[in-house]
Formats: sequence, C-alpha cells, structure tokens
Amino acid sequence: MWNRAFVVLFIAMFVAMIGLGMVSPLLPIYVRDDLGGPAVGVALSFSGLSIAQIISAPFVGSMGDRYGLKPFIVGGFAIYGLGAFGYLIADRWELVVFFRILSGFGAAGVFPMTLAYVGRLAPPGAEGRYMGVFSVAQVTGFGVGPLLGGGVRDAFSSEAAFLVMALMLSGTALLTLLMLPANARFAGEAEDDEDAPPSLPWSQMVRRRAVQGAVLFMVLMALGWGAAFSFLAIFVVSEDGLGLDSALFVGILLSSRQFMNALLQPLMGGLADRVDRIRLIAAGLTLMGVSQLLLPLVPGSFVDVGPVTLAPWVLGAILIAGVGESMAMPAQQAIFVTLGRVVGMGSLMGLNNMGMSSGFLAGSLVGAAVVGTFGIESVFVFAAALMFIGMVSYVAVMGGARGELAEAEAYAKRLERREAEARARNRERAAAQAAGG
Repeated sequence: MWNRAFVVLFIAMFVAMIGLGMVSPLLPIYVRDDLGGPAVGVALSFSGLSIAQIISAPFVGSMGDRYGLKPFIVGGFAIYGLGAFGYLIADRWELVVFFRILSGFGAAGVFPMTLAYVGRLAPPGAEGRYMGVFSVAQVTGFGVGPLLGGGVRDAFSSEAAFLVMALMLSGTALLTLLMLPANARFAGEAEDDEDAPPSLPWSQMVRRRAVQGAVLFMVLMALGWGAAFSFLAIFVVSEDGLGLDSALFVGILLSSRQFMNALLQPLMGGLADRVDRIRLIAAGLTLMGVSQLLLPLVPGSFVDVGPVTLAPWVLGAILIAGVGESMAMPAQQAIFVTLGRVVGMGSLMGLNNMGMSSGFLAGSLVGAAVVGTFGIESVFVFAAALMFIGMVSYVAVMGGARGELAEAEAYAKRLERREAEARARNRERAAAQAAGG
C-alpha cells in the first residue's frame, strides 16, 4: 500500500484538507469585518468553492479518464494555491469571492482526481482498506485546518493564515509534479487491456442505479453536514441554544468529530472488505441521524476544564457522528472504486464531488430557512430526518442495483486473477534467473 504514489497522494490530500479547513471559517469573517462586505458577499465567500466544483467537477473527471489524472492533480493544486495568494491582494469583497471561486475550480481537480488515482491503486478485494487508510488524510487534515487557521489568525492576522495556506498548496503542487508517477492503472490491468470497459460520459453514468445510489449517499452526507453543522457554532454560543460563549468549545466539537472519524477509518475500511457494504453504510447513516437528533435533546450541563467550558453530552453526540461517518465513508468509497473500474474512475469521482458540493450548498441554504422559521434547535431535527429518510432511500436504490454491483465485482475478480497470474509468472522468471545464474 505505502508505495511512492500512495504516500505522495496521502500528503497531498492532507495538505488540501488543511487548506480547506483553515480558511473556510475565516473568509466570511474577513469579508464582513475587514472589508465591510454585505451578507451576499459573506455567503459567497463561503459557498463559492462549492459553486465552482458543482460546475466543473463532472467534466474534469471525464477529462481525467481520457487524458490522465496527474495533470489535473498538479494543475488543481496550482490553481488552488493561486486563489489563496489572491486573498492577499484582494482589497474588495468582490475580489475575495472571485479568488474563492477560482480556488473552487482548482479543488475540482484536486479532490476527485486524487481519489480516482488512489482508487486505481487499490487491488480488487482491498478497496475498503485502501480508501479507509487514505480517508485518514482527509478527515485529520480537515480537523487540523480550523485549529491551525484560527491559531495563525489569532497570533498574527488573517493575511498570515492566507499566506500559510498559499505556500502549503503551492509546495504540494511542486511535490506532485516531481514525485507522483504519471500513470496509475488498475491493479491487474494491462496497457492494451481489451477487457477493460470504456469510460462512460457522465450523462450515461447517471442512468445506472448503482451510480445514482452512490451519488445519493454523498448528497445525503453533505446535506446533513451543511444543514446541521453550519449552525453548530451558533447553537453553542447563542442564547437560543446552549448560551455557552466559547469558540474554543466549538473548535473542540468539530475537531473531535474529525479525529474520531480518522481513528476508526482504517478499522472500518478493513471491515468494508469483509461485510455487506450497503448494510454498513445504512448503519453509519442511522448513527449520524441519531447524533443530530440528540444535539437539541441532550442535557445542557456544563463542566469547566481549565480554560474551556465543556458540554459533555453534546460532545458525546458529536462523537457518535464521527463513529457513523467512519462506518459509512470507507464502505461507500470502496463502492465508488468498484464501480469506477467499470464506468470510469475519474468521471465517477467527479460526480461524487459534484454531489457533495451540491448537498453542502443546499443544506446550508435550506438549514438557514429552517432556522429562520422554526428556531435554531429545529435544524438538527431537520438534518436527522434527512438522514433517516435518505438512509431508507439509499438502501432501496442500492438494493435494485445489486446486479450492477455484481457486474463490477466480477470484473474486479478478473483483474485480481490476472494480477495473481502476473505475480506467479514474475516469481517463476526470478527463480529461473536465479537457477541459471
């Protein structure tokens, strides 16, 4: 697993998620307080990244299958870094939004193409293990990002945080350019593999029930996250919620969820290779729904621990969400890899990215409407209902796609046999050379 390509991509994804996590919470504050931007500017400074990914990710994925993944990974990091440098010269909120959208076009190359490359590295039968380990880079990076961004801003300035992000992303563009191998083939796939199916256009892929279910999962995850966790900070600090004026506790909640997820990802990834993945995903979605339902219901008792005041029951509910995500994410990414071998890895990961971005954007907007109409606590009940209804819908859709999944798994088994035969031939040649020498 830990070959050069995997290590380079692990580092690259870790840095990308740190960059995403460290400035996303800072940009709205920067636009409002430092540049005097209006509410629409604040909203676009947060959601501009998602808008750009929704537009470009499916097309980038298809081109990645056609022309190779590495150019889009390297170019994506370069554009992402250029957008971060742009924040340093932006003296109007409109320019911040412009560079945020530019960063989104870069992210549309970074995130789906990196996952597609790792998917091509994963041997048949070990998709869950590979994606589970690789997901550690995603979730820990996003957990470290807000802490690093907030710490740099408090110690220096928002501009210093932007500079750190820009340097990290630019350095990663150089790392992938110099160190990442140019090509990544499926395990067991030959250069002139006549048995390999063609990469399908995304307009054809979305007609497959298995693809519909896989994208539905990403939309559900992002809807719930966008609706509930966009308002978690307000719930903690406002009088309508806990009334606990502690930004540090908000950071602890967000980071602890990510770190719990990261801690369990390798274990759950291995489990996804041994048990029914659809059931594992359904269990994870259920736990995430339970977590969000618990948030407004658990006791609001507080405990002072050094400089921070904790709400232990709320922290417990957030940790349950981390457990649910650790169950669902590697299993679903393993399904993505298995399907990607049949329909096109980059194209499918592009649809995945589009679904996630769309869900996050819609969840934030609908969540705001729910809060405005029914109050802050109602958004968590709404998110929980989305998860429960979505889980039933997901199981129904994927249950009707068993035949498509069986087709993809049969192709994976052919690749696995071919890889085993190639290893046996290599051992025989090595033995013959040793005997002749």
